Amino acid sequence: MRQPQPNLYTLSIVFIGNFNPKIFQPSWFASEGLIGKQEEEGAKVEIIHPDIAIFSLQWVRVQVLRERFSVETKQQPYDEALRDLAFGTFTILKHTPLKKMGINMFMHFRVDSVEKWHGIGDKLAPKNIWEGILQKPGMKSLIMKESIRRDGYRGHIEIKIEPSPKVEPGLFFSINDHVEVKEPDTAMGSDEIITILKEIWPESHRRSEDMIYGLLERLSV
Repeated sequence: MRQPQPNLYTLSIVFIGNFNPKIFQPSWFASEGLIGKQEEEGAKVEIIHPDIAIFSLQWVRVQVLRERFSVETKQQPYDEALRDLAFGTFTILKHTPLKKMGINMFMHFRVDSVEKWHGIGDKLAPKNIWEGILQKPGMKSLIMKESIRRDGYRGHIEIKIEPSPKVEPGLFFSINDHVEVKEPDTAMGSDEIITILKEIWPESHRRSEDMIYGLLERLSV
């Protein structure tokens, strides 16, 4: 059966660590060969400040705070380029302490009818338990967490399903593939997280898609 295409899609890679936001501007990425000269010239800079840096290219948005670095794309053909940008950045900045990483996939899907949309909510969160407690209850958010990673790394995988705030009637799926270094409090550089990113990327990406489409099939969307 052909898989439905998401109406909206986002993939992000997030690092938690210690950063100097002011250096993360298009000119630095271009000088290190991480983006092209034309991309640098066409970048949309929102803010460059000692505490926060945000800029966008046609295919990626970069946001850096003192303790959080994130890159995201809304275009699936650029998923691998997103990985390469994150990998390349902290291969160069190898002394930057990285403690945690999240590979996050978000998809919104339209549902054929409001009736079917309500039926999906009933499957995920049956209403009978709420009788006499709430009037006309409806599912707002469902979060399920796999607390022990199958690959042996520290961390977890979390799935969230909600009514889509952007596609009506629709469903929103969020997958957070979260990994931590062995000793987060004493992390000295980027090597451990970057090695993990390289090792888990193909499986993480495939697994997130499989989880979302597996749920869609079970929910008959």
